[in-house]
Amino acid sequence: MKYNEHDAKQRKTQQLHTTTPFPISLIHSPWIALLEKDIKFNHEIIDLQNKPAEFVAKYREASGGFGSGLVPLLEDGDNLLIESDVVAKYVAQNIDGKDGKGDSLYPSSAHDDKLIQSFVINWEHATDTYYDVLRATSQKEVERCQNKFIKSLAVVDKQLQEREGAFILGHEFSYAECISAPWIQRFFVTMPYFRGIDFQSDVLSQFKSTSQWMNAVCARPSCVESRCPEDEMIAACKKYYVSYISPGARGSSR
Repeated sequence: MKYNEHDAKQRKTQQLHTTTPFPISLIHSPWIALLEKDIKFNHEIIDLQNKPAEFVAKYREASGGFGSGLVPLLEDGDNLLIESDVVAKYVAQNIDGKDGKGDSLYPSSAHDDKLIQSFVINWEHATDTYYDVLRATSQKEVERCQNKFIKSLAVVDKQLQEREGAFILGHEFSYAECISAPWIQRFFVTMPYFRGIDFQSDVLSQFKSTSQWMNAVCARPSCVESRCPEDEMIAACKKYYVSYISPGARGSSR
């Protein structure tokens, strides 16, 4: 749904509900989008072990009555949004930035929209194969999954080779970068810690375009400000995904 100018002027301050430690489900993609807009918003941390009744009720309303309350949950006036990617896209498309800031997050042409959608599909495959690397329960499985992960990044790299500028849409930071940024940050932390893989030298050295793009994304002020602390990334992986740590990996001695 797209707000008209009158609606935008009447809109209340947005409320973003997340949790800490940040699980690797990357709940802070919407946070990056809101920072790009440079607007005031309330950021409430939710204890998922002791969820406020009001939060649960709003989540069930947003989900159509399903689920017991997950994050993120965005309140924008009377609108309630859930699911990280959905919320990030919604912010990009529907929330006006201060003095036009962040307006370029959402593509302005059908061509760019198609480009972003294609990228997101390729990116989702890369993140799926990354999850498989983390979930592997033997070194043999790690190596098999790592090969698939690298192949999926090759597809991403092929698309990024066609760009003209630092980001997917050239010089404009888009909601696709908002979605991608938390993953990229985790690649650099979790691969060496759990798998003994130096992500920059062992993986990105094969993909010049992807390396340039990822480093530009990581340097973006909104991504720096919202970056999850490394100890929280590692703790979340241990809790939800990693049961086997590769020999020689940084985490194997702890």
